Amino acid sequence: MSMDSKNILLIENCDLDAILIKESLMQNGALYNINLLKKRKEIVAHLEDILTPKGSDVPDLIIANEELIMHNGVNILAQIGGLANYYIPVIILSSNGPAVRPLYNKNTCCVISKPLEVSEFLNIIKEIKFNWLL
Repeated sequence: MSMDSKNILLIENCDLDAILIKESLMQNGALYNINLLKKRKEIVAHLEDILTPKGSDVPDLIIANEELIMHNGVNILAQIGGLANYYIPVIILSSNGPAVRPLYNKNTCCVISKPLEVSEFLNIIKEIKFNWLL
């Protein structure tokens, strides 16, 4: 990994999942700036801030719980498509399994079902780290 630390926007309202994701990403001395958002209102405000000139740092990756990205039938992450000169990969974590229609927008890379086993969950986060952050 380069000397620059990467910015990760983690959208997750389950404290245990958030801890597991953060700890797994930080293993082996990796340095990331992880911004955890748990409520739709703060997610919307943060995304609006990213879109303003001189707003918040643009994340290098968004990992989002699917339950938090839908608001009034609209995928709130769709607005990041308006960022000129940026592509922010989005990984959606789902507790509902593959039966649910994926919530894709043009930045969505994949929708991953959250496994029930902690070891499987950690392996998924390691794969995300390997494929999107290194």
